[in-house]
Amino acid sequence: MNTEYTQIKNILIKHDALGQDLDTLAEIGSTLYDELFDYYAGSGEMPYGVMKARTGMPDEWIADRLYDLGLVGEEEQNDPNGLPLNFTDKYHDEEMA
Repeated sequence: MNTEYTQIKNILIKHDALGQDLDTLAEIGSTLYDELFDYYAGSGEMPYGVMKARTGMPDEWIADRLYDLGLVGEEEQNDPNGLPLNFTDKYHDEEMA
């Protein structure tokens, strides 16, 4: 059965992109992006306004869809407290007087 999941996974495997980060996968102008865009535009899944970048950005829509399908990992790694590893707190960087 050719589900969306299997078709997209096959596209990612074809481009040796399975397990890569979202920035790489949704890079506009790449052949991978073009194939993902063509799949979603042709299947009718991507809204017309997003396809034309009027109501949303197609690369972001595709990245969100890949994340929802579980084909990419977490966008950010978190510390034990649940905060992103690159988190900075501008209010507590300085020592209190």
